[in-house]
Amino acid sequence: MFLRMPQPFHRQPRTYALTGLACIIAASAQAQVSGSAGIVSDYMYRGISLSSGKPAARLSLDVDGANGWFAGGQVVSGQLAPQSHRTAQWLGYGGFAQRLPSGLSWEAGLSAYAFHGAPDWNFREVFAGLSFDNYSARLHYSPDYLGFRERTVYAELNGGGALGSSWRYFWRGGYLAAPGNAGSNRAEGRLGVGTAVEGWQMQLSLDTARLRRRGGGTSAGYGSAAASAPSSTVHGKLVLGLARGF
Repeated sequence: MFLRMPQPFHRQPRTYALTGLACIIAASAQAQVSGSAGIVSDYMYRGISLSSGKPAARLSLDVDGANGWFAGGQVVSGQLAPQSHRTAQWLGYGGFAQRLPSGLSWEAGLSAYAFHGAPDWNFREVFAGLSFDNYSARLHYSPDYLGFRERTVYAELNGGGALGSSWRYFWRGGYLAAPGNAGSNRAEGRLGVGTAVEGWQMQLSLDTARLRRRGGGTSAGYGSAAASAPSSTVHGKLVLGLARGF
């Protein structure tokens, strides 16, 4: 199982350059293309809502080249906390993955995030990861995360397995660290179940995050105003998703 960007339906904000890369790879006779279109009750990203707690539509595309190169992207109808209406949030990624004779797989690549109407929030990350069987670990680094003007490192562990013949369970634990600014650090996790029937995918998960914010606010969206005193708050939310694979 090669690693991929963590997304709600297995394949877990697209840029035009990476979309072009995906098209080039897709032109290869042995490239595999897959995708999905669907809706989630709340678009959660690393424990925080990027849709202001509202439902969001999502379209994704993934391309796997026969020689180990991969690329893909997605667009989501999100809404940052300061925004009064929905806008498109794009994610694009590309990289290289390889399976070793031992069964261990590794990958490395670059991802780019773009927020329509809020370009100050755009950011890029480099990532690297390892996987074995149903478990994977990834490390992401950004020199300017979500317009906060600070460097961040995000580490995550993912796993899952079968629950009978048609259901599966999955989990993720992650930690975002901002060197020099402990107020931005947070731990987050996801635990859920999912099933697929005749091309349709359904998923229910509990997303939690322990936030260290200033002002003790309980806002669960990016872009919230910061105040003075630091605080630590645990948020949790059930998220339902439905998608059609293609």
